[in-house]
Amino acid sequence: MTVGLASLVLVVLVTAAAVWLFDREQWAEIGDRVQAAASTADDTTDSPPGIWLIEIESTGRAATPGTPRYVLDSPDLRAPNVDATRVGTSAGSYPASVSVHSGRTFVAVYDVTLHRDEESRLIRSALLAGGGGILLAGGVGLIAGRRAVRPLAAALDLQRQFVADASHELRTPLAVVSTRAQMIQRHLTPEVSSAHRLEVEQLVEDTRAMGEVVSDLLLSAQLEHSRTAAETVDLSALAAEVVRSLSAYAADHSVSLVTEEATDPAVRVVGVPTSLRRAILALVDNAIAHSPAGGEVRVTVEATAESTRLTVADHGQGVEAEDLVRITRRFARSRPGESGGRRVGLGLALVTQIVRSHHGRLLVEDTPGGGATFTISLPAVS
Repeated sequence: MTVGLASLVLVVLVTAAAVWLFDREQWAEIGDRVQAAASTADDTTDSPPGIWLIEIESTGRAATPGTPRYVLDSPDLRAPNVDATRVGTSAGSYPASVSVHSGRTFVAVYDVTLHRDEESRLIRSALLAGGGGILLAGGVGLIAGRRAVRPLAAALDLQRQFVADASHELRTPLAVVSTRAQMIQRHLTPEVSSAHRLEVEQLVEDTRAMGEVVSDLLLSAQLEHSRTAAETVDLSALAAEVVRSLSAYAADHSVSLVTEEATDPAVRVVGVPTSLRRAILALVDNAIAHSPAGGEVRVTVEATAESTRLTVADHGQGVEAEDLVRITRRFARSRPGESGGRRVGLGLALVTQIVRSHHGRLLVEDTPGGGATFTISLPAVS
């Protein structure tokens, strides 16, 4: 769009410059022609093409046949001593030249409509040539651009397919490893040292985190190539389901998980239920992980005429302004030396991707009293 507009402006400027040069050259040539016609005239019947000859006599005026009446009636030709370089008429101004020789006065007047016709033809030709050039260049650029991008698009498709295949193949082995780690944790004998118990607990946590990363990678690849049909989803019920599933996790972290019921018991949006549930789950999980012991995470669903909003507010350490973009990138980490930083994974980047695929927005702002508030804003169901 910008390139096309710039090309159009360039064509207009070039056309204007060409018309200006044409006018400059033409007016100089016209001046020479009327001067030569007036100085060499010996009668009014044999005038050069495009020029009217008028002889001023004491008894009246003689003119080339076909000279317009408005030219003959010009006040500039009625003066006692005619000395005009332009003849003003009711139809406009005409270039002219006066010559007195052999006791006779001749006025040569140029038919300016010829110049205007040539000027119009020049403008039309320039605009047609420029417009045709723009269309041709645009067509060539479009074809060349598509050919240039095609290998990149194929490479990206191959990359997405690889991520999806690798994630799918890794899910089962990771699930087996996670199950074995949990079995080891459950069957630890009292004689096992606290250091070894801590290592086993960390192993269970690490396998769980790896499983989440693989699941997020698979969902991300599916979103980019998704053909899943959207349906009407009850966002209130979906949020309540997520809150119930994470209640025990919140209790383990000594965090209160609170849901504010919407005025309308059923707040509906159009989307993919599994993707929306994953986005809500990620926001609530993130809020719990960043809340201090004894803190509260509040989940709110509300609907307006224009949009449906799901808000997750915590009272943790909040989000710095310079971190707003960074935390929505894939595999974001907290800065070195920060405690309670965000865990490794797709996290908020996946939430952003899901929300965008549903034509919505992810908003981040400070919670009054400290903390961060994440809001998913989706179009209202029409």
